[in-house]
Amino acid sequence: MDEGVFGKAAQERAIAEVEAEMAVLCELLAEGLPLGLGEGREMVGGAMSEFLVEFFDTVRAKGSRPGTNGMITLPLLVHAVETGDPPAPARAIAVIHLLWWAAARHLDDLTDAPGAPSPGGVAAGTKVLAALAVGSHLPARLVADLPVSAGVRASLGDELSRCWLDAVDGQLRDLTCRASAATPASVLRSYEGKTGAPYAMAAASAACLAGADRRRVAGWRSFGRALGVVRQLVNDQRDLASGRHEDLANGTATYLLVHLLTSLPAARRREALALPAAARHSRSARAELTAWMLDDEVIDSYAASVAPLIEHAHGLLDTLGGEPGCVRELHGLVDETAGHMPGFRLAVA
Repeated sequence: MDEGVFGKAAQERAIAEVEAEMAVLCELLAEGLPLGLGEGREMVGGAMSEFLVEFFDTVRAKGSRPGTNGMITLPLLVHAVETGDPPAPARAIAVIHLLWWAAARHLDDLTDAPGAPSPGGVAAGTKVLAALAVGSHLPARLVADLPVSAGVRASLGDELSRCWLDAVDGQLRDLTCRASAATPASVLRSYEGKTGAPYAMAAASAACLAGADRRRVAGWRSFGRALGVVRQLVNDQRDLASGRHEDLANGTATYLLVHLLTSLPAARRREALALPAAARHSRSARAELTAWMLDDEVIDSYAASVAPLIEHAHGLLDTLGGEPGCVRELHGLVDETAGHMPGFRLAVA
């Protein structure tokens, strides 16, 4: 069967190749070599290497491989859509996307998790410094080493910088917004930054590397952002379904929680509003609030509100067009991402 430019078998091979590149990168980092600045940086290189090894161990332990596979295939598919050729040049963008997420997940844990280690400790401080190097400075060095024109290199640097600023903006909104004051629109604005921004960076960078014009790069940035929002919705629901309830313990105003609160009649809303604060410290309050959020009627109305977000991602792909087989694979990536929502019944938009 002809899989076209970049079908499933080719994607699996590419994922394995990117993972192999990451393994080699970790080995080189331990020697202080892949920084584009010569030898003699074993301390920072070793810290980054250990940080990345731990990240991938955690990914395997938590069963997060499907998510990281999507992070890898997104830029590869975008590049193939634009060029109609196998997307080997975009493997560098896939690596950068993984590096960004390795750093961001650790920093997110520090800001979110109750009882997180104090940054004053040596081990904790080392990890913070390693995260900063892995997520920003190492990608910048990798971009500097790419065999591309100065204009493309500058554009890739701009995408990386834009990603960090938008993601920090989204995370700050997430940290400061309480469920009682949030709206579905304000939560989505946060999601567009904290999770949408890196996906936007990966898609736009791949398009830029493929030689796309500014209009198409902007279109791919919008698509990546939309896919990232869907990914965040999946993360929210998996947290509930797994029983971890980290978002409730952290006091995070998730889209599902805010959807529940804004859809309730006034009397029941007043009753429900007492639960998010209590859920930060009480297991029984978390269980009660979870039961409210996963009620069949709530989930059905939630699915109806999420469906247009998924359709928006599909619509952006239809507008962008490109190599038909790879566009089809990207449609599949959107549906596959949405399909990871436990108990989610997609309503027709």
